[in-house]
Amino acid sequence: MVLANGNISDLQLAKSSGSPELDQFALELVRKQAPFPPIPPETGLLSWRFKAPIGPF
Repeated sequence: MVLANGNISDLQLAKSSGSPELDQFALELVRKQAPFPPIPPETGLLSWRFKAPIGPF
C-alpha cells in the first residue's frame, strides 16, 4: 500500500513465484523505490493499494 505521503506500508506478495529468492528480490525492488510521489490531495485518497504482476507467470 502506498500512503498519501508516498511511503509504503503493508508490502506483501499476492502470490509467490515459487522461488523464495525471487519473491524477496521483488519485495526489495519495491522497498528501494520508496518513497513514491505523494498521492495528489485532490484525489481524496489517504492510501492506494495495488497489485502489480511481475514476470510472465
